Amino acid sequence: MTTITSIGIGNMGAALATALLNASPNAQTAGNTLTIWNRTPNRPQVTALITAGAHFEPSLPAAIARSSILLLCLFDYDAITAAFSASLPLAGKTIINLTNGTPNEARAMEAYMKRLGAAGYFDGGIMVTPQLVGTPASFVILSSGSGSSESGSQQQQQQQQQQQPGEAVVFETEIAPVLKPIGAIQYVSSTDAGAASLYDVAALAAMYGMFMGAFTGIALLKRGLRRSTVQGDDEDRKGDGNEKLAAAKPATDAVTVPLLAALVPYVSLLAAGADKEDWLEDDMGNPLAMQAAGMRNILRSCEEEGVDGSGMRFISELMDRAVGEGLGAGAVTAISKYLFK
Repeated sequence: MTTITSIGIGNMGAALATALLNASPNAQTAGNTLTIWNRTPNRPQVTALITAGAHFEPSLPAAIARSSILLLCLFDYDAITAAFSASLPLAGKTIINLTNGTPNEARAMEAYMKRLGAAGYFDGGIMVTPQLVGTPASFVILSSGSGSSESGSQQQQQQQQQQQPGEAVVFETEIAPVLKPIGAIQYVSSTDAGAASLYDVAALAAMYGMFMGAFTGIALLKRGLRRSTVQGDDEDRKGDGNEKLAAAKPATDAVTVPLLAALVPYVSLLAAGADKEDWLEDDMGNPLAMQAAGMRNILRSCEEEGVDGSGMRFISELMDRAVGEGLGAGAVTAISKYLFK
């Protein structure tokens, strides 16, 4: 029996499997310590892993039977449900699901897998891109719930819980050592299978918010720098989207990247301010009214340069709302209160 079966060999699944293989010396002769399964068997990632020493099992039930730990990384939770059924040999298996989804999907999947007989279920997120898996920057967050299968009597469930170690123990003794080659492992909850997914989507929300701001800034640079180097009327400068634009990377590297790097610790201060909810006690060195004026300048610049600033307009509107409610002397954290429905 192998140690682990990796189910789903897309870009991220292949990166996970590669990290596990690289941690095993003499992978070609190590007794096939890693089994892989993918719905499409002829993907280049699958071929590369087989060459590196993984055992490819075309049958999902057979792939599951080969290992006590199943590592899932599929497109979404619907893909998991479509692949897994009551006929699969899940009894006694520990499932690690690193598929991106929502907290409620994670909780529902835990219940679903335990109904199918799984002994343990850990849901999580990979907090790096595929290229960084297995590097010092890589880390994974995991959580599990304390609930048992919904099937069977209460007495049967209690007996099952008494016979099996707690999932926190399983994490320390089985999961963490197996996943160590992938990156640092953070176990964020042993009582809520959806906790890791919540951490994941919260971090990704911050990431994509940064991306939106970055793309707006890049567009401003591409249009604005061209304007400063090419003579012509407004129509020539703005064009139909096909005009030759300036390169944004030099200015981005020189100014934007250092600014964002310096502001990373500021995110922790924002969280602390949002927790405290005293919007006027500390302006964090930059009163909200001043920042609201700065946001209006960004939007005006977008109009002047022919850039769509709608990605920034929402935060500007929240700032103006807070200033209008008398919070202009406080911190930007005040706008966080408007996000709760």
